[in-house]
Amino acid sequence: MANSTGKPISSTQEDEEATSATEILAQLMQDIIDREEDIDDEDDIDDEVIDDEDDEVASLPLLQESQANQKQSREREEETEKNQPKRFKKQNMMKINIHDFSEETLRLIEVWYEAELDPQDIFGDNEVTRLFSRPIKKQLMSSDVDKDQCMLMLSKEQVKEKMLPFLEDSEDPVKGIDVSVYGPDGKVQQMEFKMWNGDKTPVLTSGWKQFVEDYGLSMTCDFVTVWMFRHIKTRKLCFAIHYVKFSLRD
Repeated sequence: MANSTGKPISSTQEDEEATSATEILAQLMQDIIDREEDIDDEDDIDDEVIDDEDDEVASLPLLQESQANQKQSREREEETEKNQPKRFKKQNMMKINIHDFSEETLRLIEVWYEAELDPQDIFGDNEVTRLFSRPIKKQLMSSDVDKDQCMLMLSKEQVKEKMLPFLEDSEDPVKGIDVSVYGPDGKVQQMEFKMWNGDKTPVLTSGWKQFVEDYGLSMTCDFVTVWMFRHIKTRKLCFAIHYVKFSLRD
């Protein structure tokens, strides 16, 4: 075989040129493949960006709706807060009708409610107990002093939190528990502590009516503080009750 100059070409030279041409062709094919892959990758990236943008656009109305709902909720809470007397905004555990009392009396009630009374200072008998429950404070209502009711109603949530831990396994307030109740002068009366109205309301009964009469308790103007304890000697379940009377508005 001859080259372009007319000189003969050896078989070795012919093989080398064929190999070189094959290598060049292979490299060109690889370059084409690489470029196509790069284009595909760029398309994928563009698709991801578009998808992200679509997600952002789709989620925008939901975000706006959520923010609007949160704003309305805050506005309702602020409006409710404005309608509450300033001194009782944080006193959610005891609700009273503020129209029954003067401003001065409301301030006294606030002081009483926030004060941490020590029952030992009131009852002063370390031979009875050294451990009282946290107190429950409430304003006496008509249901507490009505002769037809004859029971002191207590907050179920507060009783569960503050008093039920004092009970022993054998004591069941649903069935009723006999208790001793100490008045502010140390006088003891026997009552029953039980769940009333289908396990909905904890009450002191079977003796509460006499307690009301003995201390001349009245609805609205009288406020009580109630502790539970266990007698240090007999281990019997007991209550201690202190009361204070506030003047009603003229």
